[in-house]
Amino acid sequence: MADKRTTAQLDRLTLYPATPPDTASPDSPTPSVGLPVSGVDKIIAEIRNRICGRVEAEEEWWCISLSRDEFKAFEARFEAEGNYRWPKYDYFPQLAKFVLRMAGTLHEAAIRKFERLVTQRLDIIGQSNDQVAANFARGIDLGGSPKIERDGGSHCPDGSFAHKDATELGIILEVSHSQKRQDLPFLADDYILGSNGLTQAVIGIDLEYQGKEAKVMVWRPNKTEENGETTLTTKKTFEGIFRDADGSLVNGERNLRIWLKDFGNKLDCPGIQKLGGSITISFTQLYELVLESEAIDQTRKRRRGSDEVLEGRSKQKMVKKKM
Repeated sequence: MADKRTTAQLDRLTLYPATPPDTASPDSPTPSVGLPVSGVDKIIAEIRNRICGRVEAEEEWWCISLSRDEFKAFEARFEAEGNYRWPKYDYFPQLAKFVLRMAGTLHEAAIRKFERLVTQRLDIIGQSNDQVAANFARGIDLGGSPKIERDGGSHCPDGSFAHKDATELGIILEVSHSQKRQDLPFLADDYILGSNGLTQAVIGIDLEYQGKEAKVMVWRPNKTEENGETTLTTKKTFEGIFRDADGSLVNGERNLRIWLKDFGNKLDCPGIQKLGGSITISFTQLYELVLESEAIDQTRKRRRGSDEVLEGRSKQKMVKKKM
């Protein structure tokens, strides 16, 4: 099987330059004057500043160019230090690109709500009279956000599902925004090609903080035969806008369909190709999911704003009392 990612595809991906943080951690190494700060140093400094709350506006998709050797050095150094939470990150070796990912409130809420919609529908199948489908559905679990390492790369998906007998994740979920959007096809490639086609679907939900348009996309394995050789590629098989730029519902009659057999694979789950049944999530439900997630995001922003005001007033009172 051949990896069909082309040089033209790789060249289209923008690398966002990383800038050193304004406030360095006291534990951060101080580079010699006149020497450039390494990519590893920048990543470590960014992680430390985020953990210590020194970054006012955290980018959800913070990117930096990093060679394969530098990535190995980063992992070895961070694991050796071992005194910070391990962040979620992605490394694309073909692109020499490292990404620190952190889902904001909006995207985190959307992830959890989508997972809930899927599990609710699987529960219905699990209680149905079709015993084959019911037994299979009861064996499907949330896979969470595991660290996936393959071919020198690494990814931590937003969400996933898999049957208990499957050695690979069946379905992977990514919720994107403007910066992450352009990387979705490459994430789908790494997930599907890296699993040799055992991952059956990568679902992307594209949301915006500033704009209103929202859409859903699905990538699947695509095998072709030519001259006795099988070639595996990744193909976008579904795309649809469910919220227009003005924020209104569109295509409400359309559905996102996920086949029950997508949660497993034919190598680990014998007879799965004959398994029928599917779950559907309407565009109306996706639209409502986004509205509910935005409401949660706004509530938390107001709460943070109130906390900051109260904190400011408290400091003012303390100053007056001291004088």
